Amino acid sequence: MTNVKKACAWVIPGVIVFLLDRLFKYLFVRADIVVIPGIVALRGARNTGMALGLFQGNAIGILIVSCILIVGCIFCLRKFRISGLGIVSISMILGGAAGNAIDRAMYGYVIDMIELLFVDFYIFNIADVGVVCGAILCGISLLFRPQDWSNK
Repeated sequence: MTNVKKACAWVIPGVIVFLLDRLFKYLFVRADIVVIPGIVALRGARNTGMALGLFQGNAIGILIVSCILIVGCIFCLRKFRISGLGIVSISMILGGAAGNAIDRAMYGYVIDMIELLFVDFYIFNIADVGVVCGAILCGISLLFRPQDWSNK
């Protein structure tokens, strides 16, 4: 794989997560729309915590954790020769972490907007989806595709 193709392979998923996150936050920051009755709504909310409502009101601490996550992903990209599903997963985590880090740095909270109506769950955003899906894909890659991760 050429360097350009490899760069695109790891940049594109993260850029898509990041741009969709920014777009949704811009469009739905004040939303109150039921998209599919009984299933999903878009409701703008401010989240001063992190996943599952943890550490409410600690924006600086959470921003530091986000930066550590971003640095950890960059370290993995530099230390390992990652390919396939592994590179997609790291890219998605980076895109999501960057999207939420920008909110925390600018506002002191994250803008959430996706509400699942069929279950009592927290409102979340596209960046959260990117981080969670990226983490799941990373685990799958490490367990079932270890050849995607090799030392340089």
